[in-house]
Amino acid sequence: MTPPTDSDTQSIPARYWVWLFGAAVSLLGDLTMMFAIGWSATQHGGRVAGLVLLLAAAPRAALLLIGGAVGDRFGAPKVLLASCVAMFVLTAALVPATIALGETVSLLIVTALAVGVIDAFFMPSSRSMPRLLVPPEQIPRALASFQVTGVVFAVTGTAVGGLLVRWSGLTAAAGFDALTFAVMIVVLLSLRGTTAPHGRVTTGMFRSIVDGVKMAFGRPLTRTLLITMTIAAGLLMPMDTLLLPLLARDHRWDAATAGLLIACRSVGVGVIALRILTRGAFRRPGLVAALGLLLGSVGVIGLSVLDPLPLTIAAAFVSGVGVGTFTGHVLPLLMNSVEREYQSRLQSVVVLCQSLALVVMNPVLGSLADVNGVGITGVCLGIGIASALIGLVALTRPVLRNATVS
Repeated sequence: MTPPTDSDTQSIPARYWVWLFGAAVSLLGDLTMMFAIGWSATQHGGRVAGLVLLLAAAPRAALLLIGGAVGDRFGAPKVLLASCVAMFVLTAALVPATIALGETVSLLIVTALAVGVIDAFFMPSSRSMPRLLVPPEQIPRALASFQVTGVVFAVTGTAVGGLLVRWSGLTAAAGFDALTFAVMIVVLLSLRGTTAPHGRVTTGMFRSIVDGVKMAFGRPLTRTLLITMTIAAGLLMPMDTLLLPLLARDHRWDAATAGLLIACRSVGVGVIALRILTRGAFRRPGLVAALGLLLGSVGVIGLSVLDPLPLTIAAAFVSGVGVGTFTGHVLPLLMNSVEREYQSRLQSVVVLCQSLALVVMNPVLGSLADVNGVGITGVCLGIGIASALIGLVALTRPVLRNATVS
C-alpha cells in the first residue's frame, strides 16, 4: 500500500465544513424523530409499529430513482433545500397536530408516509453534496469526516430522542426536528453559488432514470463497486439492529451489554474514519477496501466462536475496523467513478441497492438464527466466511484492485 499523497492532506474547503455542520444538526434531528416515531408506534402494539416503519421505508424505496433523477436535473443543492423546507413544514405542523389529536395511529401513518416520500428526494441529493463541495482527491477525507460525525450522532440522537420523548413525546421530538431543519435551511442558503456546477440534464425524466441506472451498472468499476457493496450490505448492515442483539440474548446478556457491543463496533468504524480524516486515504483504495472485508470477517467469525465478554467486545471492535476500512475506501471510489451530473442518480441507486439487500437479508438471517443447529453463532460464522470470500473475490478483480481516487 502506498501512503497518502500531499494532495490528500491539503485543507478541505471551508464551504464543506459549513455544510457538514448543517448536515450534522439535521442528522441529529432525523435520528431523534425516527426514534420518537418508532417509540410512539410501539404503544399501539408490535404489528402497528412494524406497519408504521414499513410505511416510512416503502415510499422511499419506490421513489429513490425519481429522487436521484430530480436531483441531477435541477441540482442537488436546490432539491436538498426544497426537501429541508418540506421537512421543516411537516415537523412544525406535527407539533400542534399531536397536541390536538394525540399520537394516534392515523397520524403516525401519515407522518411515516410523508417522511418516506421526502427522504426519497433528500437522501440522493444530500449524499452527493461532498462531490460538489470538495475536489475529487479530497473526497476520502470529506466522507471520513461525515462518518466520524455519524458515529457520534448515532449515539447522541438516540439519547436526545429518549430525553425528548420522555419529556413531551412526539410533540417535543417534532419541534426539535423542525429547529434542526431550520438550521440546515440557513446553511444551504448561505452556500448558494459556492458548489461546483453539476452539469445539465436535458433528457426526459424516464430517460434520465434509465441513463442513471445504465451509468451505474454499465461502467466496469462502478458496477463492481455497486455489486460488492450490495452483497456486503446484506451481510454486514444487519449486525447492529438484528444480529448483535440476538447474539447478546443467546449469551444471556442484558440490553446494556448489547448496546455496548454495538457501540464498540461503531467505535471501530469511527477509528478508521478518523485516521482517513487526519492522514488521508491510501492510493490503492480498492485493494485496501478488499482487505477491510477480510479483516471484518475475522471480527465476525470471532463473534461466533468467542464466549467471554471481553473477547466478544474485542471481536466487535475488529469487525467495526474492517467495515470502516471497507466503506472508508470504497465510497470515495464510487463517488469519483462518475461525473458530477450523475451524482444524485448514483446515490439513489446505492441507497436502493442497500435497502433491497436489507429487505431480503434481515428476514433470512433472522429466520436462520431460529433454526436448531444453526443459531445466531452459526449465522455469524456464515457471515464471516461469506465476507472473507467477497474480499478474496474482490482482490482478484483488477478493475477494483488497481483503482485509484482521481
